[in-house]
Amino acid sequence: MNMAKATNPTITINPMFKLLLWINAALCVVTLGVMIWIAAGSDPLPKARENLYNACEKVFMLTAGAFIGLLGGRAAAPDSRRA
Repeated sequence: MNMAKATNPTITINPMFKLLLWINAALCVVTLGVMIWIAAGSDPLPKARENLYNACEKVFMLTAGAFIGLLGGRAAAPDSRRA
């Protein structure tokens, strides 16, 4: 009796997409850490630290939005399934 082995389709993960997520996560974590470090510093902030905080805030907002865009786009068009 020869029974055919059932194959379960697997979802492939694009390595470049995974790399892009890691880069985005690293930027998000680093900028958040710098913002917390600056906020815990002396008050009033020197002009240079204030400029650094503002730059980190913008990058943090962009990376947070990029996560929504990347994952939303991924949900709308996932990679193909392989049998």
